[in-house]
Amino acid sequence: VNEIINTCLTFLINNFAPVAIFCMITRGLAVYGIEYIRPTIVWMTTTMLGCIGLLFVVYPVAILVTTGLNPIPFVKKTAKIALFGAATQSSAATLPLNLRTCVEDLGCPEEISSFIMPTGMTIHMNGTTAMQIIAVTFIATAAGIDVTPAMLVAAALIAISCAMGTPPIPAAGTTLVYVVMMGVGLDTPLCMICYSLVLAMNYLPGMAVMPMNVVGDAAVNVIVSSKENALDKEKYLN
Repeated sequence: VNEIINTCLTFLINNFAPVAIFCMITRGLAVYGIEYIRPTIVWMTTTMLGCIGLLFVVYPVAILVTTGLNPIPFVKKTAKIALFGAATQSSAATLPLNLRTCVEDLGCPEEISSFIMPTGMTIHMNGTTAMQIIAVTFIATAAGIDVTPAMLVAAALIAISCAMGTPPIPAAGTTLVYVVMMGVGLDTPLCMICYSLVLAMNYLPGMAVMPMNVVGDAAVNVIVSSKENALDKEKYLN
């Protein structure tokens, strides 16, 4: 069933999404002009800097605090995972490299890695969650809607749920921004125009989002392996 859903979504995204997004943006620019291009660039920059910042802060600090290990080897050894994830924008495509790096370079046992990594690929998508919350905030503010703390909390809860169900294929997380929008009541025509800009300009932010997803899986693997006293620390520090 998962393969059927992924195949259908990939077909729709590759064959229909470009035409649909082009029509939405053309209509939006014809009606509202180009005044929303600058906020879109701000959204792209915020997403990229936010995800990259979290990538180099949250995971190393989590490893240091929970395991007491030096996080520098982790950062160095997972750099190739981050780059591969940014290039493919797919957790599924990055899984073999991620699994091999955890077992051979980070010292995680294969029996733990073989459970955590596929599970993390499916439901552990921190970068997707962050991107969706930032995107919804951009859409609301660009459409002239006040963003309240209650709206942000609701958007965060919905984004976490959506991220857990997001297929590990390119652009799937951005497509599900629509679900978060509807959940917080962003259904005006102007919100739809801003959403079309998010869809169109997602490639570069997506390159920053995916490393946060895949490196997060490796970080959880290291933490769990260490807590289970199964981590090969000599291999990790080598």
